[in-house]
Amino acid sequence: MITASEVMHKEPLVVPPSMSVQSLAELLVAEHSDGACVVEDGNLVGVVTAMDLVFQEKNPHIQRAIALFDSVIPLESGKQTREELEKIAGTWVRDIMTTEAITVTSKTSLSDAATLMVEKHLTLLPVVDGDDLLGVITKRDVLRTAFNID
Repeated sequence: MITASEVMHKEPLVVPPSMSVQSLAELLVAEHSDGACVVEDGNLVGVVTAMDLVFQEKNPHIQRAIALFDSVIPLESGKQTREELEKIAGTWVRDIMTTEAITVTSKTSLSDAATLMVEKHLTLLPVVDGDDLLGVITKRDVLRTAFNID
């Protein structure tokens, strides 16, 4: 059984939550990376991906509502619209990152890690020991290992 510790990058790309979105975009392009782990005070506090940056360019979701007897009744939570607009307008990594990062341990099997990545649509998967970031598994890591590519 191949484990996460055998597949992961041991020196993942790490950024602080205080980094600007512009600097993050430049870094991801320069490093040919799809994302980074967000670390503050030595602890993993989230992940940020290129898709979070692409998200900023999308058309905002317009909240749907119906009019009934001179009243407007929202069909969706205003919270979703507010969160989306905040992410689109975000200027710092903390504004656009995913704070509830899905992680695995070094002993997690590659097949379990790959399953998580597929089912949760993950670009990168941090490997942790408690709050300590040990490394990261990317889609390329899974391909490299699964297809025996050096």
